[in-house]
Amino acid sequence: MRKATFIVMLGIAVAVVAGMAPLKWKTTSIDLGQVSKDEVKELSFEFTNTSGETIRIIEAKGSCGCTNVKYPEGEIKAGESASISANFKSGKLGAFKKNIRIKTSDSDEYTYLYFNGEVVE
Repeated sequence: MRKATFIVMLGIAVAVVAGMAPLKWKTTSIDLGQVSKDEVKELSFEFTNTSGETIRIIEAKGSCGCTNVKYPEGEIKAGESASISANFKSGKLGAFKKNIRIKTSDSDEYTYLYFNGEVVE
């Protein structure tokens, strides 16, 4: 019961933060399902700049060395869409939950993108 309550509260918190952020995300969470050990999975998180001003992504970092993140390095004008992509290399067997931390020039707050799954043989 506690786990379900925590997941609901986390979802609400993410929705509130995403609503205040300068970028509107198509999704902030991806479930990769079962992933084979040492498999590389590609992820893509699409967004639109809804801030009304030109912004830049100044940081996009994975929560571990198993995640290589790529993001637009130029300016993103108001109304433009782009995406952040990542390659995740699975390792240790079992369930995982990872994140990508995003910081823009328009906000002091970080936005977190999540992905999860289970590494199997």
